[in-house]
Amino acid sequence: MQDRKEYILQKAFEVFMAKGYDSVSMTVLQQELRMSRGAMYRYYNGKDDLFKAVIDRYFYGMIDFVRPNFSEDMTLAERIEQNYQSLKKISAYFDRIEGISVVFLNYTALLIQAAKRYSGFIDRLKVYKETETKKWRLVIENSIEKGEVREDIDVEIMSMIFTKSVDLWDPDKPGRNFSKASEDAKKMMNYIYSLIKT
Repeated sequence: MQDRKEYILQKAFEVFMAKGYDSVSMTVLQQELRMSRGAMYRYYNGKDDLFKAVIDRYFYGMIDFVRPNFSEDMTLAERIEQNYQSLKKISAYFDRIEGISVVFLNYTALLIQAAKRYSGFIDRLKVYKETETKKWRLVIENSIEKGEVREDIDVEIMSMIFTKSVDLWDPDKPGRNFSKASEDAKKMMNYIYSLIKT
């Protein structure tokens, strides 16, 4: 039963990625998945319910999968390395996909559709970003207390800078190599760190 639900979720993700939310109906999903409508409704209460499940798995689920464990007593250097390892997980997944520029554009379009069709998507994303910024702030404050980082820095601005530096999704560079992007992110984080460390 769980395997069938997973199959529906994975295939629906592929269909939504290829065709977009607006072009997909339950009939299209039924044909693409080669399943009866009744079998699909056994697991999901229609297209919207299935779409939300796809976003939960393939967007928020990926974030949760790569999100590093957080400890308030870690140093800034440790947090930078931890985030770099998370970025490498993401890039390893995306860099193996053929035609990544199309995948990147389709995935971005899927998230735009989620912003329009998934109630609470934007609010949930804001909470995630705020939580990440708060984690960076705590680590920076901890690093100041430990004497690792200078006391004269603006902690709020630095926490926002570090939060932005780990964002691989650059709309100005669709289809770029994600391994290169994660390396660039590490260089940025290390450079910023070099400017503020004692």
